Amino acid sequence: MFTYSKFGVITLAAALAIFGSTALAQQTQPSSSTVAPAQPNPQMRRMRRRGMNQAAHAFRQLNLTDQQQQQMRSIMQAQRQSTQAQRLELRQLTQKWRAGTLTAAETARAKELRQQLRQSRQGVQSQMMAVLTPDQKTQLETMIKARRENRGRFGPKKPGVI
Repeated sequence: MFTYSKFGVITLAAALAIFGSTALAQQTQPSSSTVAPAQPNPQMRRMRRRGMNQAAHAFRQLNLTDQQQQQMRSIMQAQRQSTQAQRLELRQLTQKWRAGTLTAAETARAKELRQQLRQSRQGVQSQMMAVLTPDQKTQLETMIKARRENRGRFGPKKPGVI
């Protein structure tokens, strides 16, 4: 039977991969641009909160030491700072797309930015994996496998933005 606690465990892999960039990409950034910052709807805020709570739950299940927790925070903070400009630019391009004013060049730029952010997330994931002990890595791989097996149980994946 699929329980809530299993769901929390299953989402660890996704949370590790996207926790820093997802949580940080949604922070309001001051901008001198003419495009106003996007206001996320309440449902999206709940989804982010739920994802962050599940990541914290998964971290607890891995029994990270205080030192490991600090290393994870440092890795995520460094990633957040290094990708801040890219996330802001992508957010502005997304707003243009929603307004219907995105040009072909801007669409290409958005694709490039998404690729850069994806590579950054992969680098963060490998750094985080390096912090884990062999037992924790095995436990995480089991959680990832379970998450992948249950991925389709919640409906089809929604199409991406832009």
